[in-house]
Amino acid sequence: MPLDPQGMLLLAALAESGGVRRAATKLGVPRSTISRRLAQLEEDAGSPLVVRTARRFALTDLGHALAARAESLVSLMGESEDLVRRAKAEPSGTLRIAAAPVLGEDILPEIVAELARRHPRLTVDARLSVDYVDLRRGDADVALRAAGLEDATDVFAVRLGTSTTGCYASPEYLRVNGTPQTPADLATHACILVSARTKWRMKDELVPVNGRVRVDNFRLARALAARGAGIVWVAQTFAKSLVDAGELVPILERHWAKTPIFAVHASGSPPPPKIRAFIELARKAVARALPTA
Repeated sequence: MPLDPQGMLLLAALAESGGVRRAATKLGVPRSTISRRLAQLEEDAGSPLVVRTARRFALTDLGHALAARAESLVSLMGESEDLVRRAKAEPSGTLRIAAAPVLGEDILPEIVAELARRHPRLTVDARLSVDYVDLRRGDADVALRAAGLEDATDVFAVRLGTSTTGCYASPEYLRVNGTPQTPADLATHACILVSARTKWRMKDELVPVNGRVRVDNFRLARALAARGAGIVWVAQTFAKSLVDAGELVPILERHWAKTPIFAVHASGSPPPPKIRAFIELARKAVARALPTA
């Protein structure tokens, strides 16, 4: 009959402790449990493993031989428990990240690069798409989202900061065409429209806009604005690099709308280590991109 691994671990504790009482204390179990499991192990082995009298406790030859092998089992169990502890604390496996291009293109590179540097056991799969990602169906592990949490009752949303969506134009465009002073002034300016969106959300209103240039993504719209083609309406995170480079100038700032940025997941609370690591780095990346968020 196969020997019970728990019984072998008990035998190793008996050999190390030198008695049932001390072994029971070491293992944190009643002495009756020790005696019962030892009896079962001896029955499975078909031979006595311990000699006990009122004054003497000793292992038989077979008991010594099995105890020596049980020490290897104790060591293996310790290594296995350590492996489990590391797996719980250390990000590993594959982390699938989803984000809209306007939010992820300037924030994700810093996050993904740092995840790869810090966590060699983690594989990162980052996808940028304007399509909605259903976290409940397992389409991704975590998503970066700005406002609009349609599935907020079924997922966990961690607020990372606050983005601001506003208007930008190149210094050359403003030199030639003047700077709008109110949202209503946008009606007389060339606005670059993304996905045919003809109303821009300001702090207190939706402002009608128009323009002869229409594109299907914010990266192209941003590049066109930097080249003087008109005024663009994008998230502050997306415009920051060109503002820092002097290629875009913010306008109508007191009318801009603020938008919360979230890391969203459906992995329960607390989330697994790989998602915790992402959230930690995402919060820092958003703070750097938006120092006043």
